[in-house]
Amino acid sequence: MNETPRPSRLAAILVLGAVLAAMAVTGWQLLSIPDSFEIKRLIEDAGPVQLAGQSAIFTAFGLACLFALLDRERRVAYVQLSYLLMFYALREADYHYELSDHAKATQFKRFFSHEMIPLSTKLFLAAIVILFLVVMYRYLKAQLPVFLRSLRVQLPWAIFAFAWAVVFFLSQAIDQIPVFHNVTGQVFEEIFESGAEFLVLIAMILFRLQVDLDKVAGAGSRL
Repeated sequence: MNETPRPSRLAAILVLGAVLAAMAVTGWQLLSIPDSFEIKRLIEDAGPVQLAGQSAIFTAFGLACLFALLDRERRVAYVQLSYLLMFYALREADYHYELSDHAKATQFKRFFSHEMIPLSTKLFLAAIVILFLVVMYRYLKAQLPVFLRSLRVQLPWAIFAFAWAVVFFLSQAIDQIPVFHNVTGQVFEEIFESGAEFLVLIAMILFRLQVDLDKVAGAGSRL
């Protein structure tokens, strides 16, 4: 991959700034609502905050599937990425709730220890999780060096992928810290989760732009 950023680093920083600003404004607007029940309605599964993020991550999944069909050179990587994004999307949409009525009363991390969830259901989800871990290992083994090299030269897609990792880590950290187990903490958690999903989508688009514009530049230099 060419080390010339396409589009420019300035454009990437401006877009990243716009995403972070949108997250901040959304948080400020939500926390300015005096009714805590209304805030919870807006950030719950069917609320606009989560629906926006889920739309972004499912779009990213669709693009990964499309690129897997169109890009022969990177087909294996895109197939692996599409599975990872499918798992990510279903996890963020709390799809495990649909596997059992009892799952609706528990978090994903406590799914396997819930006494009322059938063993067959646990085994089914365990198989999906194990496959996810195998695919993630194979994907990272091949793509992590590419990401680190791209991040060192500050390619836009790598900057957004790094930003996703930071925002996603913060969303998970908030969920684990007791002091944030309140309405304010829930607002920050959901905004970070949705923001991370948009960062994934933008990173994918920027990666594709980098690849395609590199090809155009390479073809032009040979003329």
